Amino acid sequence: MSSLESVPPQQKLAGNLALAVGTSVWATHFLVTDDLLQTWDPYFITAGRLLSATLFLMTALVIQSRFHPFRGVHWKPAILLGSVGIAISTVCLTLGVKYAGAVPAAIVAASSPIIAAFISRLGFRMPLTLAVILGAIVAACGGVFAAIGTASGGVTEFRGGELLILFAFTVFTWYSVGAQRWMTGSSQLGITAITIMIGGLSMLAAIPILIVADVAQPQFSLDWRSVGYILYLGAGPASFSLFTWHWGVSRVGVTIASIYSNLVPVVVVVIRMIQGEPPTTAHLIGGVLIICGVLIAQLLPTRTLPGPKQRRQA
Repeated sequence: MSSLESVPPQQKLAGNLALAVGTSVWATHFLVTDDLLQTWDPYFITAGRLLSATLFLMTALVIQSRFHPFRGVHWKPAILLGSVGIAISTVCLTLGVKYAGAVPAAIVAASSPIIAAFISRLGFRMPLTLAVILGAIVAACGGVFAAIGTASGGVTEFRGGELLILFAFTVFTWYSVGAQRWMTGSSQLGITAITIMIGGLSMLAAIPILIVADVAQPQFSLDWRSVGYILYLGAGPASFSLFTWHWGVSRVGVTIASIYSNLVPVVVVVIRMIQGEPPTTAHLIGGVLIICGVLIAQLLPTRTLPGPKQRRQA
């Protein structure tokens, strides 16, 4: 029996609620990042976001650990997960928003459950059930519907950033599974804080090199609005959302957790509704499909797909 199968139903419910709330907060980063990109270099946004999150998360970890935040940390996997899983995925996501825009990013986010299912299967040999595949496909369709409703006819324009967003989700899925497998013994807050800190320090070390190589530009603004946005990205999407992500993944698994990424276009639509833009029929259909996908993945009878050895024996 896997560790996920032994999780009590109440904990699974709590994990789902945490993922729904955390993903909704995370979705706002698309709008905030898009605004910051008007005056900030994407690499500086990434560094500022991660270092801001480090401040919040390490403060919480110091309190939780009673001033021993680094006790029991497995540094080798932590450095790998932080420098690759956090730093690289966040840079690619920011660049993706810059070159693709928020709506194409939402469409690519709809593929996240399928990416998570196959990364977990191929990279970590985790079981893959028919219910999860069906739920992921239904939720992915919901994400596409919601994104189409937001696109106002401009969905088919390809600008290159979509591939960066796809790569970011792939790396982040690898990070999510690896964090739960390789950092056993650390609390979910500890996993979040340590890997974010390493990601932030990695970006801080990389920026001078990127500037010399003429990849990054020392472009940023320190007005109150920009500083507020950076602090929000650190406290909300980077700290709160990543913590609830790890907490939820530890209770329902990365594949089911990734289905919640389809809430991204829905949250963007709700924000635009508040700004005076009414939802379309596609938005409503998308929201219903996403909810159905989450329920299908968790409530249908599970049947694990046979692995390569099982297929050869059949």
